[in-house]
Amino acid sequence: MSVGATLAALAWSLVAAPPADGSYRAPERSYRAVRTVDPIVVDGRADEGTWGVAPADDRFGERQPELGATPPVRTTLQVAYDDLALYVLLECESEPGDVIVRTLRRDNGGIFSDDAVYVKLDPTHDRRTGVSLGVNAEGAQIDALGLEDGREFLTQWDAVWQAEVTRRHDGYTVEYRIPFAILGLKRTDERIMGLEISRDHPSRNATYDWRVIVPPRSPMAASQFGTLVGLRNIAGQRAIEYTPYALLRTNFRPDFTADPARRPNVATGGDVRVQIGAGSYVEASLLTDFAQVEADEVQVARDRFPLFFPERRPFFINGLEVFNFGRSGEAQLFFSRRVGLVDGKQVPLLGGAKVYGRTKLVSYGLLHVQTLGSPSDPSRNLAATVPTNVSVGRVRLQVTRTLNVGMLLLGEHRFGEANVDDASGGLDSQLIAQDGKLQWSSFLAGSWLERPGAKATTDDLGARVPAVAPSTDAGASAYSAIEYRGLYVRPTLLWLWSDRDFSPALGFYRRPGSARQEAALDFAPRPRVLGLREIVFGPRYSLETTPEYGARLGQEASSRVSVNWRNGSSIEYGVSSFVDDVQNSFELYGHQVDAKQYRGHRQRVGFNTPERRVIGLEGSYEAFDLFGGFAHQPSATITARLGKHFTLRTSYSHLIGHLEADDTRFNFGFANGNLDVAVTRNLALDTLGRLDLSPGRQRFGAQSRLRWRFAPGSDIFLVYRAEQPLGDAVGMPDREPFHELTLKFTYYLRAFVDR
Repeated sequence: MSVGATLAALAWSLVAAPPADGSYRAPERSYRAVRTVDPIVVDGRADEGTWGVAPADDRFGERQPELGATPPVRTTLQVAYDDLALYVLLECESEPGDVIVRTLRRDNGGIFSDDAVYVKLDPTHDRRTGVSLGVNAEGAQIDALGLEDGREFLTQWDAVWQAEVTRRHDGYTVEYRIPFAILGLKRTDERIMGLEISRDHPSRNATYDWRVIVPPRSPMAASQFGTLVGLRNIAGQRAIEYTPYALLRTNFRPDFTADPARRPNVATGGDVRVQIGAGSYVEASLLTDFAQVEADEVQVARDRFPLFFPERRPFFINGLEVFNFGRSGEAQLFFSRRVGLVDGKQVPLLGGAKVYGRTKLVSYGLLHVQTLGSPSDPSRNLAATVPTNVSVGRVRLQVTRTLNVGMLLLGEHRFGEANVDDASGGLDSQLIAQDGKLQWSSFLAGSWLERPGAKATTDDLGARVPAVAPSTDAGASAYSAIEYRGLYVRPTLLWLWSDRDFSPALGFYRRPGSARQEAALDFAPRPRVLGLREIVFGPRYSLETTPEYGARLGQEASSRVSVNWRNGSSIEYGVSSFVDDVQNSFELYGHQVDAKQYRGHRQRVGFNTPERRVIGLEGSYEAFDLFGGFAHQPSATITARLGKHFTLRTSYSHLIGHLEADDTRFNFGFANGNLDVAVTRNLALDTLGRLDLSPGRQRFGAQSRLRWRFAPGSDIFLVYRAEQPLGDAVGMPDREPFHELTLKFTYYLRAFVDR
């Protein structure tokens, strides 16, 4: 075919693409589960009599690469249940030798690139919250929680369930046992749940769904699930789960302490969770320690606004779907990382307690956490802290099938310090309509903050500085966003406002004291030439002003195009023009940025190769004006999946340029690397390395973690952490080398009590 003919075919495919969204609607799906007729042994084999009577459903369709097409390989679904658990059997056929598995470690994101299946459930059928239980063809497991119709996806969530796999030359079989206890089901005459089954087929870069999830909706969009019916006369038992721990820790120094207010060398504690009703739990934690939690990766700021790091601690993730309020990473009234963490470092916790639950109509939660005061720890760059308690209350009501409204209240009190308490609260709502395509969310919030006074003093020149009386500030914030997530057209409108006194001490606001308006319109034709799957392009405009709309703080107009191929490759280009009014001078990369107006442009080009290959590459190059100067930032990421036992992923970014003055040049890089070594599905070693060469923060950090899951929910962790200052940071009083080795033992106990 000539170049002209190819271009003509591409142009015709764009013109011929359906202009509206109604051309494809996923067929409804419903499955009737059967009660077991004999005990089921979870071994990946369909040799029980139950599987002979449970109907087999093979009505799967392609999500990608060809939306709605019939998959070339067969997948069948069967579901059964008894008084305590749900059982799912999935038969996955394939061509001989076509099954790809390069991940063996539990809870590793590489499972998403393997031949794998996922059972997704919406236990209360609220069409908003779902759980995903994934298994690859080697039996490695990963579980995740989807919030707000899949808008947030948390793989840090962990549950105790079973699955086993048998391999054949022409496919594999997966058998699940999912306890009703982790789903919160109660004794009931009849129960309906949301159900979705998805299958990844990496040799085709394909994904098949029982009920097809239409892009761009999230793979965890509970509004897209089918229904599971037939669950009758479930006896229902309350689960009591107790996970005690014991640990030994050393920082390779001669001192020793068991004081929990410090970093103890010997410690013990535990977590307990009791199911008190349908989907309702009481959970408590005593002397909580998160030694095994994965470390944060390095991020480097390019402006004066705070960076966002996700929550990784299990106690705070459980029930997070209830406490969620606001826009993640930008405007959250409650951000759990504000509790028990200072600059990413753990503050000793006496413990915490929470009650949370969900029914089809009501979600509620109460959380209380008490931290311990501790002295400063220069080796960890941790300042002295005082005991603090935090209380959070949340309720949400499902008013209609599509609309829910809620309220959140929270407060913080510091012991031993006067006039430093704070509180905040708000009302929110969310609408999910038109089969999940139309989403509207909003909130109205307020904050109350006490500020301590100061005694009269004299300055360095002997002049008297008058006393400052204690004061209180009360502020307000509001937010509203609506988006239409159509197959071909995707408009978005957003408004976020907060006044100058709004200060949510337990939240995360990227830029309080401003008003932001944003509009975007993306088009996404799906041409059927040149191996293309989708092209996404469109403009975006945002305007930030003072809360009174009296002055402009920032403005940006941008446009982007992203070309995505069926094999998983993509390339994108974006360009923007911006205005940034800096109100207060600040320091960036060791240089001062003056308070004034800055204008400029940004351009970025990026690409990625298919991630379901042995070697995956991602790269980008960005050139942009930066506070009167100019900068370049190339970035690259390589992922090598060297068989199912070894995975290496490393990324590097480099920043080079200058600010407004010629003597403000900077030239540095930062990197993150992760090596996973999986001996078996339940015995693995992962090592995370972090290199930060930004001025004044030069350091190398590492965390190496050996994990052995010796029984369901029970683990032994051996964790080594180190941080070594480099360059100009060497010798600074708050940048001492830090080394720590921790051995932690946890044991999971579960008992059931008849209701």
